[in-house]
Amino acid sequence: MTWTRRLIAALMIAPLAGAAVAQDTGWEVTVSPYVWAPGISTSIETRFGTIEPEADIGDVLSAADFVLMSMIEARRGRWGLIGDLVYADLSESQDAPLGGLFSRASADAEMWIASGYAAYRVHEDARMSADLLGGFRAVRADLDVALAPGALPGRRFDLGESWIDPVVGGRVQFALDERWSAMAMADIGGSGGGSDGTWQAVATVGYQINDRWSVHGGWRQLSIEKDMDGRDVDIDLSGPVLGVKARF
Repeated sequence: MTWTRRLIAALMIAPLAGAAVAQDTGWEVTVSPYVWAPGISTSIETRFGTIEPEADIGDVLSAADFVLMSMIEARRGRWGLIGDLVYADLSESQDAPLGGLFSRASADAEMWIASGYAAYRVHEDARMSADLLGGFRAVRADLDVALAPGALPGRRFDLGESWIDPVVGGRVQFALDERWSAMAMADIGGSGGGSDGTWQAVATVGYQINDRWSVHGGWRQLSIEKDMDGRDVDIDLSGPVLGVKARF
């Protein structure tokens, strides 16, 4: 079974796992599988200069590229635990980079991004709740970079690394009325042994279908700066998200 199929299978059984955890421990568990359709922009340092391949949301939707993500949260009293998993398989390109030294630059990016947080609720009333977050972001990134022949012969190289960053952040949730709600979440991190810097921001609006199920849509942006194999690499993912939530 491929990693992609394993992830899809995990997203399908996650609600069942959440129900089991809630039943066995008494914690309130929320499982949220999403589809994310981000544009991607990458800046990659080469010996000839910096290339900046990118793909907008339309490029991603028209290609065989995709991103899947799932979030699970367990809460008891003021404390909560949040897990967030993202799998991205995206491609991007740039025409005539580096002043025409090459006719085209392309990069295929495969990324696994797992974030874990401890959440402490600092405020809660009938309309709004606020949480402080602290945890980590673990990343596995593989980039296949190709420079097509132009004034110079073509080049190809691969970049791949795994690392873990500490992150801190916050989240606020609002009840707009009996059915509608809104959520905003952000974090920032990085370390000398991990990335040079990473941050993300998520904002969604949700509609409560019944006591258990709700649907949510919004926008997510994730940014990573990293020295990979001696090259400065910046990766930005930004685009709409759409998914469901199941509460147990």
